[in-house]
Amino acid sequence: MTLPTIAPATRVDLVRQAILQHIFNGDLNPGDRLVEATVAKQLGVSQATVNSALQDLHAQGIVTKVLNRATRVSRYGQAEIEAMFTVRMILEPAAAEAAAANIGAKGAGGLQNCFEQMLQAAKVQDLSRFCLADYGFHQEIYRLSCNRFLIQACQAIAAAPFAYILCNCHEPLPTDYVALANDHQEIINVLKAGPQPAGEFMRQKIATWRGWSIRALERQAQRLGGTSTAENDVLTGGS
Repeated sequence: MTLPTIAPATRVDLVRQAILQHIFNGDLNPGDRLVEATVAKQLGVSQATVNSALQDLHAQGIVTKVLNRATRVSRYGQAEIEAMFTVRMILEPAAAEAAAANIGAKGAGGLQNCFEQMLQAAKVQDLSRFCLADYGFHQEIYRLSCNRFLIQACQAIAAAPFAYILCNCHEPLPTDYVALANDHQEIINVLKAGPQPAGEFMRQKIATWRGWSIRALERQAQRLGGTSTAENDVLTGGS
């Protein structure tokens, strides 16, 4: 199967990345409103471009856009995130299996570039840059599936790798980010091994990331001297 070529970043792509960057670094928090005219002025683009970027982020669950009303950064709680991981456990292994059948040298190269960006960010504990590279890594796996229906379904859970940020948690989690980045090198390696091992490995990793995230955030809440977050709105994330 022939993969579509990777087009140069469009203005919509760049606006989407800029908004994500502001969410990842804490300039925008869950519940904050995004006014299209203001964002357009700040970024020096048209309001139509901002609208398109926000529509994409709405489809990915990263912002919530209500017709003729406000657009706000999405806010997640325990029940929603648990539901997201349940769906992710079904969809992302399927995407990995399909991607493994199509990966080729170009596909592997794109994933390798995302991994290297993750690793560099992990070494300096740059959570914002790490999340952006992690987002790009999983988007590339979806693209490599070459199945537009699967891609569309996976987009709905695009927030999963950094869902803890959408629960008002911008501090780096107490974990080994270098090891977490290296998980993605393992994914690249197993994608090259074929569809079946790729699907099984991705399923294992998602289960591991889910458990890791919950435990890490519970420890963080304890260190901060309170248990209300862990008890009332358990944060979860992982790659």
